[in-house]
Amino acid sequence: MTGSMVRTRLGRDKGFHATVSLLAIALAGSAAQAQTAPPQDGPAPVAAAEAQQNSGTAAPSGDQGQAVDPSPTTPSAGDDIVVTGVRASLQSAQNIKRNAAQIVDSIVAEDIGKLPDRNIAEALQRISGVQIQRAFGEGSSVAIRGLTQVRTELNGRDIFTASGSSNSLSLEDVPSELLAGIDVYKNPSADLIEDQLSGTINFRTRKPFDFDGAKASASVTNTYYDLARRSKPAASLLLSDRWSTGIGEIGILASASYQKTAFRQDTISTEPFYTLDPTNAGDAATLATLGRTGQTTTLPHGTGIGEVPGDRRRFGVDVSLQWRPSDTLEFTGEYFRNDYKLRSYGYSYFAYTSGVAITPQAGAPFTYAPNGDFQSGTFVNVPIGNNTSIGARHSVTTDYSLNAKWRPTPNLTITADGQYVDSKTNNLNSIVGLSGTATTLTQDIRGDIPSFQITSAAGLASPATYSNGFYLDNLNNSKGTDKVGRLDGEYRFDGGILSSIKAGVRYADRRNRTNDTGYRYTGLTGPAGNLRYVDLGDFFRGDANLFGDIQAFSLPTVLNYDATRATLGITSTPTFQPSGTNTQAQKTYTGYLAAFFKADALPVPIDGNVGVRVVRTKVAVTGFYQQIDLITAPDGTQQTAAPTFTANDQSNDYTSVLPSLNLRAHLTERLQLRFAASKNISRPNFNQLNPTLTITEPGTAQIDQQHTTSTGNPFLKPMRSSNLDASLEWYFARTGSVSVAGFYKNISNYIQTVIVPRSVTFTDGVTALYDVTTYDNASKAKVKGAEIAYQQFFDFLPGALSGLGMQANFTYVDSEAPSPASQGPVTQLPLEGLSKYNYNLVGIYEHGLISARVAYNWRNKFLVTTSANGTGNLPIFQKSSGQLDASITANVTPHLSLTLNGTNLTNTVRSTYYGVTTRPRDAIMSDRQIAGVARITF
Repeated sequence: MTGSMVRTRLGRDKGFHATVSLLAIALAGSAAQAQTAPPQDGPAPVAAAEAQQNSGTAAPSGDQGQAVDPSPTTPSAGDDIVVTGVRASLQSAQNIKRNAAQIVDSIVAEDIGKLPDRNIAEALQRISGVQIQRAFGEGSSVAIRGLTQVRTELNGRDIFTASGSSNSLSLEDVPSELLAGIDVYKNPSADLIEDQLSGTINFRTRKPFDFDGAKASASVTNTYYDLARRSKPAASLLLSDRWSTGIGEIGILASASYQKTAFRQDTISTEPFYTLDPTNAGDAATLATLGRTGQTTTLPHGTGIGEVPGDRRRFGVDVSLQWRPSDTLEFTGEYFRNDYKLRSYGYSYFAYTSGVAITPQAGAPFTYAPNGDFQSGTFVNVPIGNNTSIGARHSVTTDYSLNAKWRPTPNLTITADGQYVDSKTNNLNSIVGLSGTATTLTQDIRGDIPSFQITSAAGLASPATYSNGFYLDNLNNSKGTDKVGRLDGEYRFDGGILSSIKAGVRYADRRNRTNDTGYRYTGLTGPAGNLRYVDLGDFFRGDANLFGDIQAFSLPTVLNYDATRATLGITSTPTFQPSGTNTQAQKTYTGYLAAFFKADALPVPIDGNVGVRVVRTKVAVTGFYQQIDLITAPDGTQQTAAPTFTANDQSNDYTSVLPSLNLRAHLTERLQLRFAASKNISRPNFNQLNPTLTITEPGTAQIDQQHTTSTGNPFLKPMRSSNLDASLEWYFARTGSVSVAGFYKNISNYIQTVIVPRSVTFTDGVTALYDVTTYDNASKAKVKGAEIAYQQFFDFLPGALSGLGMQANFTYVDSEAPSPASQGPVTQLPLEGLSKYNYNLVGIYEHGLISARVAYNWRNKFLVTTSANGTGNLPIFQKSSGQLDASITANVTPHLSLTLNGTNLTNTVRSTYYGVTTRPRDAIMSDRQIAGVARITF
């Protein structure tokens, strides 16, 4: 049971509200109590370092050879004014945006290890045009200008999480404390790496030459998660120094971050929906029972809940060494390692018939929406399921890189870059299921929170209710590697319109290998032992009208995979078969040429760049069609048989020519207009290309459930996009700006998710219908929209009020693509993950010892997936939602600060629905969080 959708409401936890009230009082009182900071003799080392790295002159150390114009046009008035803290970070981010060669937005850490949000995705949502999705209460993925095909980079180089499901980095994996800033490139230039439709996110780490000398910083954090009712710690440390030696200048920086987090996610689901067919005898009888003969009627075939607590652990290390043997030569070596663990576990309880007809209770009251969709009523003799499960992921990504920059003449710069990435992921899924039959199921889906009641003869808390059981376990692992080499040259001209020419070549060899056992099914005879009473009284904070408590297989046992198998008498683990292996290999050969020009003598000075990037891509994938039958013993127990399989190998190669043009007109010293035109591509990710399809025969205890599986499509083409962008930017103060941007993308071969039904008859004669999730290239898709962004500190206000500031942005994105359904209530769709409207409001206060933020993010409904199981090819949408976060910091001394953070303060509930709002799917509640942070910097 998945999905999300949102409404905002306050919970009933009085202790939590007390904390929120303290936050509000502190924020309100800070304006009145803060004192003016004493004058500074010069910039703090961190601010100076940020100015050096982020003023618009610094470029990523890796593949992105240039990012910005080295000649910023910041007004000269008051150049001796020094800013620190939040003001410094906003000024640095504004300078990057103002002086970049492309349309760029940035987030800069205001201090070492201090991005505005703890989670990278949560920080990115503050940028105009960026929308995020959440998993287990944290931001997990992003879309830029409505498209999820985003490229992620670390210091301008490839970075990814091995999984096959994405060609990029899982944003929830990396501790934000390791980063100095994040740049979001919204349109390409020829020297930026391809493979994105929406934009490139570049994560920047710090280097020892960023600082004038020795630097040290450390932080400790403790966070309370109110739904999980647990607290978890975090800590970070950075040490850096540089020395002048007989062989030149040398610098070393080492940083580490360790985080533990907890979560709990409560979900109420309604699924699936089927419209009764009057030409079918069974459906005709049901219509007669309901008194609906001759009327369109749609009934849900099930409902359920999931209570899923869990925990995350992040451990990241970054070590960099820089050596400058002369003024014309510099080497940078970096080791970056990220180690991430996720564990989710808990209970799910459901009553549903899947595709089998559901029986209404004769004479029971039923209500319907005007379109004939069920709203409330009672059904009889409904199968019930009761699962205790755990899912675990462990991902480790290690990045080794070496960069050399040489200036043999004042006009010529040559950069060589090499990189090796090694990423590994291991997954475990273990599920103990019980089954029985409910006497009645009463549902009411008319409210914001669906309610339902289940009754059985013995009661849901009695083991006698559960007559059958089964066990499912699955192991899989992925390993990805990337070998990259790049050589770039730039020649700068001393005069004339042509300011520089850049050219370069790049080679990348990316490989991924995934091994999967498939789900192993083990039937359990009679009721399972080792059951435990489960109190669901606090489910959904007690706000849900549900069926009461249950018996379920022991969760403490399920948390230990070996103990679970031992309890069930299973001595082995699932076997990795050759047919469970799939591989993907992708090689790219790239060359580019770009010319940078500047026409200052024109009435309106113009600068920009024009270029072309040519990429040859070669892709090869291997996989299997695998069928796993069951063997039924004389006593009725069932075990999986050895699989039968057939190999499926495919290869493809193509060449892409990607021109780009970026223009900037300096209308005044503070007002500039940008225009960009480009073409780019986004390749299918490895999971979308994977040809492996596994069909496992359902056991007796599963036969009435819905059967799903998934596969890729090795014949997918890369998505191609033609783009137009324009941006008008007014920089009226050091930390004050207003920008308006418009964009248009015309996409061909857009990749959609589709559901294909497949009937399979197994060796023992059992036939089952499977909904196979796969992918297809839609013919066309279009995206257009506009962004407005504003930020300012109100320095003109008197006294302490001058510390007030504000950030605000609004994004409008309109898109359209064909639905997989050719008929029905929904045939045209926006793109997946895209909200038409999105805005951020951030109130800032920084004066004296106090720094505070209150941030509200809102997005309207968006498409989760174009087609989902049990929907009759209907899409799933998430409803509009908003979330409020806040923080307040006391800078106790120049070296010590104390921070209180609050996340999800309004207890946002996210909800989804099947195509039309009268068919709800999920309502999801996650934790509110309160964190205390102590940070020291020297």
